[in-house]
Amino acid sequence: MKLILATALALTALAGAASAQTSNGSTRIPFGDLNLSTPAGAAALDTRIDKAAQTMCRNATRPASRLNDTAHCVAAVRAEAVSKLPTPTRARYVAHRQSLTL
Repeated sequence: MKLILATALALTALAGAASAQTSNGSTRIPFGDLNLSTPAGAAALDTRIDKAAQTMCRNATRPASRLNDTAHCVAAVRAEAVSKLPTPTRARYVAHRQSLTL
C-alpha cells in the first residue's frame, strides 16, 4: 500500500525548516488506492491530507506562546505531505486537483 508519512513541521523557520508541537508527531496517509490522474482522486487525497493535518495540528501553538496557530501548522503539514509524493504521482495530483480559494 502506498502511504505518505507526514510529520508536523516546526512553526518557527530555522534555515528553511519549521516544526510544530503536536500530540501526534506523524501520521500515515494512504494514497495507493486513489487514481490521482482524476479530479475525484486528487480531491480524495486532499480530504485525507486535510483530515490528518487537522488531527495533527489540533493543539498547535506559536513557539513560546499560548496563541493558537493551527492554520500555519495545517498548511505546513499539507505542504510536507504533497512534497513526499513520488515525483510522477505528485505531477498527476497537482495537474488534476481543484484550485483552492483563499
